[in-house]
Order: sequence, then C-alpha cells, then structure tokens
Amino acid sequence: IIGILAAVALPAYQDYTTRAQVAEAVSLAGGLKAPLAEYAADKGAWPTAFVAPGGAPTATEITATMAGKYATISNGVSGTFPAGAVTATMASGQASGQTIVFKTADGGSTWNCASSSTVSSKWRPVACR
Repeated sequence: IIGILAAVALPAYQDYTTRAQVAEAVSLAGGLKAPLAEYAADKGAWPTAFVAPGGAPTATEITATMAGKYATISNGVSGTFPAGAVTATMASGQASGQTIVFKTADGGSTWNCASSSTVSSKWRPVACR
C-alpha cells in the first residue's frame, strides 16, 4: 500500500515543485513589464540592456533583477519596437533549459505568454497556458 501511494505521490510532488520553480521565472519576467512599458513610453524604443540592482545604468539601460534561484532573464528585449519579447530560462530543476517568453506588440502596454515558450503547459501558471 505504501509503495502504491509513493508511486502516485512522488510524481505529483515533483510536478508541484517544478510549478513553483517556473513561477519564479514568471515573477522575474513579470517584474520587467512595468519598467519596460515606462521606458518605451518615454523613449519610443526598448532599452539596450538590463543592469543588475546596485549597478549604474546608462541612459539606454534599465535596472532589473535578472536571476533567481531557478531562472534567469535574457539581457535585453528581443524584437523591434513596438514589438518585443522577454525570455526567462529555467536554470535548474525538471524544466532546466526550457524557456518562458513574454511578448508584446504595443510597446509594453499588454504582454502575454508566447506560444514559443518551451516549458510544458502543465508547469506554467494558468495565465500562461
């Protein structure tokens, strides 16, 4: 009986922990939405790079937290303004090496999880499925 319970519970627990790790990537990328939209509204372009907190950003850079325990954010926005994408890459865990991509087509006013995200939908938050 214990073996059967373990066979069912262990995969469910692993999926639960992976979802929590993927949530960190979504949180990191989500934290960039407002600063990117503000920068885009002011400059009419995307910043050239992100600078870690405590660094000194130039006029074409913004300060951003780019790494967590389980995920990292690509340095910069890909795409040509007003379209753009921010990519979070899982650094460890079951989803290691997989990505979540947030795209905008309107200068950062609205963002959505792109279909080009490689993280399995069962691990992504409901808003990103």
